[in-house]
Amino acid sequence: MTEKQKYEEYLSHNKVIVEVLSLICGFLFTSITIILTFVQDGNGILVQATILFLTLIFYFSLYVLLDNLEMVFHYIEEIPPMTLKVRPFFNLMLIIYLFGSSTVLMFLLFKFLYLAIVCAAIWLIFILISINLTARRFYKQSVKRVWKKAAS
Repeated sequence: MTEKQKYEEYLSHNKVIVEVLSLICGFLFTSITIILTFVQDGNGILVQATILFLTLIFYFSLYVLLDNLEMVFHYIEEIPPMTLKVRPFFNLMLIIYLFGSSTVLMFLLFKFLYLAIVCAAIWLIFILISINLTARRFYKQSVKRVWKKAAS
């Protein structure tokens, strides 16, 4: 068994996890949007609690998705020369952070001020945790690593 084959099962399983989490994130975002657009009385505690619960699951799913996307990077041996090494992953992190922030903007758009404030604080906590754990680990690993040159 070669070194590459050792990780094939892990990487294929991780791919399934990423696909499922992407689907879940899309479902949750759509659910939040539908609830916001069809709710008649937004002042009800049950409506806001439901939206908050779905948003928390959405934030956690985004965090786990980002963490799983980063884990696979450690098993890549070569990076093509035109990819600018690790820049695409940092762009992906920014997109995921902005995607999570969009829920706060939707809550402001639908005049859920207190829900927007609570979710903004929670999302900032998720971002800080993500930067401390995922981004820092990724950055350290990518800087310390000696990249193989692509065969010419």
